[in-house]
Amino acid sequence: MVSATCWQSPHRFHEFCPTSLTWKARNYSFQRFFRVDHDYYPPVGQDTLKSRGGSTSSRNFEEPCGTLRSGVALRNPKSTVESLDHWSKWFLVALLCAFPFLVYLASGIKIGSASAHAWLPEGREERTRYEQFLESFGSDQFLVASWDGCRLDDPRLVQFKSELLALDETRGKTIDFIQTSKEVVESLTNPPLSIPEKTALNRLEGSIIGRDGTAAVFVRFTPEGIAHQKESVGLVREAADRVPRLTQNDLRMVGSVYEAFAVDEAAENSLRKLVLPSSLFGVILAWLCLRSVRAAIAVLVIAGVGQLLAIAIVTVTGGVFSAVLIVLPTLVFMLTLSAAVHFMNYYRDVAYDHRDRLGARAILLGFKPSVLATLTTALGMAALATSQLSPVRTFGLYSASTLCLATVILILCFPKLADWLCLKSFQQNRSTGSNSSAEQSDGPSQLASNRPGYGEDPDHSLPVSLWAVRYSEFVQRNYVAICVLGFSLLLFSFYGLLHLQSSTKFDDMFPKSSPTVRSMAWIEEHLGPIASVEIMMRFPGGNAADPYEQLEWVDRVTNQLRSNSDIGGVISATTFLPKIPSSSRVRDVAKRSVFRSEIPKRLDMLEDKGLLARTEDENIWRLTAKVSALSRLNYGQLTEKVSQSVAEVQRTAIQGRALGINGMDNGLSNNVANDNRLGPEDLLRPFRAEYTGLSPIMHDTQLALLDDLGSSFSTAFLLITPVMMLIARGFRSGLLIMIPNVLPETLVFGSMAWLGYSIDIAGILTASVAMGIAVNDTLHFVNWYTRRLSLGDTRQQAIADTFSNCAKAMVHTMLISCCSMVPFMFAEFNPTRQFAILMIAMMSSSILGDLVLLPALLLSPLGKTKPQSPSADIASTNTDSTVGSVSSQGISSATIAAVES
Repeated sequence: MVSATCWQSPHRFHEFCPTSLTWKARNYSFQRFFRVDHDYYPPVGQDTLKSRGGSTSSRNFEEPCGTLRSGVALRNPKSTVESLDHWSKWFLVALLCAFPFLVYLASGIKIGSASAHAWLPEGREERTRYEQFLESFGSDQFLVASWDGCRLDDPRLVQFKSELLALDETRGKTIDFIQTSKEVVESLTNPPLSIPEKTALNRLEGSIIGRDGTAAVFVRFTPEGIAHQKESVGLVREAADRVPRLTQNDLRMVGSVYEAFAVDEAAENSLRKLVLPSSLFGVILAWLCLRSVRAAIAVLVIAGVGQLLAIAIVTVTGGVFSAVLIVLPTLVFMLTLSAAVHFMNYYRDVAYDHRDRLGARAILLGFKPSVLATLTTALGMAALATSQLSPVRTFGLYSASTLCLATVILILCFPKLADWLCLKSFQQNRSTGSNSSAEQSDGPSQLASNRPGYGEDPDHSLPVSLWAVRYSEFVQRNYVAICVLGFSLLLFSFYGLLHLQSSTKFDDMFPKSSPTVRSMAWIEEHLGPIASVEIMMRFPGGNAADPYEQLEWVDRVTNQLRSNSDIGGVISATTFLPKIPSSSRVRDVAKRSVFRSEIPKRLDMLEDKGLLARTEDENIWRLTAKVSALSRLNYGQLTEKVSQSVAEVQRTAIQGRALGINGMDNGLSNNVANDNRLGPEDLLRPFRAEYTGLSPIMHDTQLALLDDLGSSFSTAFLLITPVMMLIARGFRSGLLIMIPNVLPETLVFGSMAWLGYSIDIAGILTASVAMGIAVNDTLHFVNWYTRRLSLGDTRQQAIADTFSNCAKAMVHTMLISCCSMVPFMFAEFNPTRQFAILMIAMMSSSILGDLVLLPALLLSPLGKTKPQSPSADIASTNTDSTVGSVSSQGISSATIAAVES
């Protein structure tokens, strides 16, 4: 007969008591899915049995391994293990054959940034207005180039233009328009205008020529040239090298085309310089955490394939690695590496009980929490698809899809790869540990019976660490203080979150010492402000209206803008026309009459210069106000300064018309009288002003960033919370365990607001992504905790057991993830740097939420759960139970005979 000693298996939901021939189901919710069949269980040797407290007089019997620590019960575990091991082998072979093709696809990576138009939030008024502006006046994206000593009489100015045009002829004509400061000044001073040079310089100061006389070259590229900024900037640099006494290192360049090039260059440098160190940091820390070179190599290979897959998918689908998408490969590598570390932790656990197919058993053991973790992380990333910004949506979709595929590769590769690399070393370690344990004890297992802090747990053969018991006792004693502190931080940071600011200014994207920012500072100092606000003055009437009266209003607005100290320069139609007479003297009245008759002849010239657009219904006059891109004011405040100057002119016009002293009426009242959106003051305005251009666009994008931060975070919360409720098996429990996952985001962003920092375009990616990552560890923690409760542990016992088995892996994944992001803290592109810093801060604070606040919440009255009430026959743990209890649990006599001596 079998020995009277009852052997307990560490990761089972069933135990066998030979004295009573009784099987006791410990996990009642999964009992109906479990079918006892000795053919499914691998044999356990007498040495292993003895090391666990079993008697050596017992005959070997089959180990019930059909249920997993994660709570998944399998009908045929042996068949599943063998099948997974079999398919893993062939998948590795197929992946090895496809690896060169994968490398080839990844080598075709393309670097590029989204155009300004692509950054515009869809469906917003500013996008529609900017599209109308482009349709009426063409592109406003210029490249401005100058150098030290560049003056109107500098011969290099003309030579540089000539070389640039010559090169463009041979490269496919990507230049749409090019002009120098000298040509603009000559167009004013030469006939037919013949404006005095001093007057011409005053008109162009701050926009075309600097106060110190600095001149520049202005280049407008075709759409093809704008789309290929790298080639366009390379063309300008090559032309500079062909000019005597001028090199590309002497150039100072600004403009939207150059800014896009600078962003692309920063993204390419980050990909080339930082991805490899990031991967190495993660691997080195994985080796230190796992304490095994072979285990580190296994997780490295899998994470590397996932990273390569992410690059290949973007390339195959025609995507371009922008400055936002550049963190995708590292993010996938980091998440895949962390998941592989969790599986390696499960690998160590199954190696305690089994000797073959450890990789497949580890996958089955951690399948449920790992798949759910991937699902929640993908949901957090997919929440970015709600963004109004196209690059952010692209990042969300790519990251969610590539992470899911990388997880599939992990599940299929890990079983055989881990066995090939780690099986022998783990078997040797366990064999040594078993022999040592056998020498120390001939009786019941010390590991099972001497759990520190409380009595024997028949479902464990692994000890609960003493520190875990003591820590759980500490949390039990202080859960009130921990919960109060946690909720106080949550409320404090949430209040700060309401005051968070965003920034989209170009100079904030680079360090102040970078060549790009230094070039911007030089241009603003010597030439003038480089940011622009485009004003469209809309006059009704179209061709039937008097253009002279419209020009008078354009001139008034131009003069008002020039008098504003926050505006550096203004370009309008009156810049390229003779001075409009304004007095009532006889001489000026005569000039005004001649001017009125000459204006219609100049309208075509103004249209060619992009300063006027005419339709049947209205005339649109364009004014360009130059504002400082390095100002402390954001683009919204700068645009407001411009609009205030225009509004002052409109206010004067309204007052004059109300008093009847201004007889100019363009027919606005007749055309818009039926528009309910316009009030009485609108009907008195001689024109309607609209503001667009790159500065208002970036301001509108800045507003969209904050909207997206809230919407993506809310969407991630709404998508992930139901999954947590399913895991916790309760509505209240699901909300409770989401609190530690919300705290890191609110704490980090709230602290940024309190400290006066602003969030940029990459910062909004971190909220939903960090929540998805934080939920990973929470899932493993809660999954183990609920399992221990289902086995009859008290809440404190379940917390101690969970700490002992999960805390180390959770800390390891946090450290690996943070170290993978460390190299990106030194990126030359500030959004990438901020992304890395925020991710490190959130992941560090998330582990505190999981290991400090979450246990306190679970041990508080909020964490109480309804006690389980199993039936009497199942609840019986008396060793004197009769065979009748066997039949009450549905175990056949044939099954009993299979395990008898």
